[in-house]
Amino acid sequence: MRILPVAALGVLILAGGSPTRAESAPGAAGSEGSSAAPRVTSQETRATATAPDAVFERDEPAPATMTLDREGRAWRVAFRAAGLPNGPATAADCELQAVGAQDSDDVIAARVVPFEGELNAITDVDIGAAPPFIEVRVGPEGVFVRDRGAAVRFCAMGSDIDGFYRRTASPD
Repeated sequence: MRILPVAALGVLILAGGSPTRAESAPGAAGSEGSSAAPRVTSQETRATATAPDAVFERDEPAPATMTLDREGRAWRVAFRAAGLPNGPATAADCELQAVGAQDSDDVIAARVVPFEGELNAITDVDIGAAPPFIEVRVGPEGVFVRDRGAAVRFCAMGSDIDGFYRRTASPD
């Protein structure tokens, strides 16, 4: 006699936890993007990642990769950085994207923009009214990155994108 009520309770719990058709349908509420900044989906991110305009890598203090992609008069900078080595307390990998123009001193002041990546997704709501920016100084051997609050705000504690990234690939 006790088996039937327990089984019925299990079925009710399972049925109550599954999404309705409206919640699981493509374009469901909450999936709209803002027109304030371009949102990049993970499919577009993967397509972009296959052919960036330039690729840069950093070894210290933790491995990181940065790509540059031209978007009209601006540049999209995309970061994927490992957490700083700290034994079992090592932070998870960090992924950020920002867009900005390059000035006459070869510095790109890129503001963090909404995107959906493999490791992270950032929305307009996450960014808010005052997006942090990332300063990328471009040189012949690579780029020097100075983070102005992006990793602290959007990545795990102990994440870092600052430093020198050497050029590893660029267009012919």
